[in-house]
Amino acid sequence: MTKTSRTLINACAALVGVAGTAAAFEGISRLRWGRSGVASAWAGLQRACGGRADLLGRDLGRFEDYVERHRIENEREYRIPAWLPLSSLVFEETRDGMKTYHLGTTGKNDRAVLYLHGGAYIEQIAPRHWLFADQLCQATGAEICVPIYPLAPAHDYDEAYSLIIDLYEGMVERRGADNVILMGDGAGGGLAAGVVETFAHYDLPQPAQLILVSPELDITMRNPDIHAYFDLDPQLAPWGIAQVGDIWADGDDATAPRLSPINGDVSILRNVTTFVGGREILRPDCVLWDQRLQEAGVTHRLVLQEGLGHAWPLAPIPEARAARRLIADIVRSGASWDR
Repeated sequence: MTKTSRTLINACAALVGVAGTAAAFEGISRLRWGRSGVASAWAGLQRACGGRADLLGRDLGRFEDYVERHRIENEREYRIPAWLPLSSLVFEETRDGMKTYHLGTTGKNDRAVLYLHGGAYIEQIAPRHWLFADQLCQATGAEICVPIYPLAPAHDYDEAYSLIIDLYEGMVERRGADNVILMGDGAGGGLAAGVVETFAHYDLPQPAQLILVSPELDITMRNPDIHAYFDLDPQLAPWGIAQVGDIWADGDDATAPRLSPINGDVSILRNVTTFVGGREILRPDCVLWDQRLQEAGVTHRLVLQEGLGHAWPLAPIPEARAARRLIADIVRSGASWDR
């Protein structure tokens, strides 16, 4: 046997070993956690590299440093990272001091999505948000409007509300409410839910669809059922979310609907889809939210995926594909609920 042959055989054996290990891990992951091996690896990466430790409250100095760091970072002018591989056409506009990015295609489409990114009201939009928005734009042909709304600790919810409502009003005037979809993930989902509950006050129509991905519906984190998911969630910590929520509230009642929309009047909403993971601390509030939509007679859907964590439709995992297809279908459908 030649040296080259032995090298090829050893390489093939190594590949077989790797494939066998991957298959074994996939099987264990499915049996133990009810999710793909990739999803388990992603959860492990989040636990190892995420910022959850900043929000645990075990080190107040660390949390204070976290807040101060974001005070500085959030006041810098934001630009989409040049290295992001976006396929959509992108242009930006600034109105009343808020920059908004518009993602589009060369085709004509009446649909538009107002997308509010997550980040606990203190963290700036992340690459995963852009990749998701870009994919949604390419899948639907809809315009995706992404405002870089003001964040804590230097700004509060009242500033964000005013700017987002003005942006939404302009979109409705140009396209009609039945062509405008409002969507948000995490804190952006909570912001979206709170904003739509105020539309009646401004004589604004409801959007065609409201899509919420792991929304932060109660910034107080007072739901006692949350504690059962604390050890399961590799990303979020209730103490830190509540503390940032107080900063975001800027002295106002944190239980008020504009800050905790789970306490608001949901009867005025329509066509609400809520995604949540089975292993995240926001699960109890999302389930309660869905129950209240049911009681109010609102057309609604809850997509609860056991085994997965926060904002899983945005994650680079196999389980996210079906969720993204559903979101794209919802965007294409406009105000229709017959799917």
